[in-house]
Amino acid sequence: MRIVSTLLRKLFPALCGVLFCSLGFAQGYRAVQSFPGVIANQGVAVDDQYFYGISNAQITKYAKNGDSLATWKEKDPQLIRHFDGGIVVDGLLYCSHSNFPEIPMASSIEIFDPEKMEHVGTVSFGIEYGSCTWIVPGEDCWYVCFAHYDTNGEKAAGEVIRDASWTQIIQYDKQWNRLQGWILPKELIEEIRPMSLSGGLFVDGKFYCTGHDAQKLFILEFPPYGMRLRWTGSIDIPFKGQGIALDSDGFLWGIDRKTKQIIKAAARTGGIPR
Repeated sequence: MRIVSTLLRKLFPALCGVLFCSLGFAQGYRAVQSFPGVIANQGVAVDDQYFYGISNAQITKYAKNGDSLATWKEKDPQLIRHFDGGIVVDGLLYCSHSNFPEIPMASSIEIFDPEKMEHVGTVSFGIEYGSCTWIVPGEDCWYVCFAHYDTNGEKAAGEVIRDASWTQIIQYDKQWNRLQGWILPKELIEEIRPMSLSGGLFVDGKFYCTGHDAQKLFILEFPPYGMRLRWTGSIDIPFKGQGIALDSDGFLWGIDRKTKQIIKAAARTGGIPR
């Protein structure tokens, strides 16, 4: 009996996990609404009333029922080349922007009035840390991800000298002065190769990041010391990476580039805390 009891104690967590999943409570997010035919091949931003489909050089504003309302577009690639994603903060839409796939990499943050769909400001980094792929606010600061790619590394004498391992998250103060920075865990770099982190959120002191095509959120936490973030878990999502958004009701938004849809998802369990 003692052997049986010990065995049951060891198996009980696993059995509970199987039962939990079989009842439909699998961890992660499930799609609850999709919007086909939208213009968004890079990412999505969202606020209380609207969502914004983000493409390389275009942002389209949509009502929550999917109706297209307004579009901002730049035709000159010397001005706007490659938006990645965006986030609405204090009534302004901040979009990450780079000259990808050009070398050397250069980046900026482009700021819009989402009510009028007008461009109102720029934070230009120039040639600095890589391709700006996402930005999120922290406590009296900003966090900005600068990506590098195996497929588009900066080369010298035919050798890649800056690959995905050069990706980093930089902290800036409200005046855009650099404060500090962190690199990615080695195991996460291997997971996202040959690309990098395409989307990100910052909630309760943790980063929730997407890669280029994996249907997962990667959870990153600050280390107790040192310069390397810790990868502490993953959450399943119903879209393949790219720029993401989280609304005030806890719904996660993303895009499906292949089917040209914006997808709204709800947490089953183990989602991002509200």
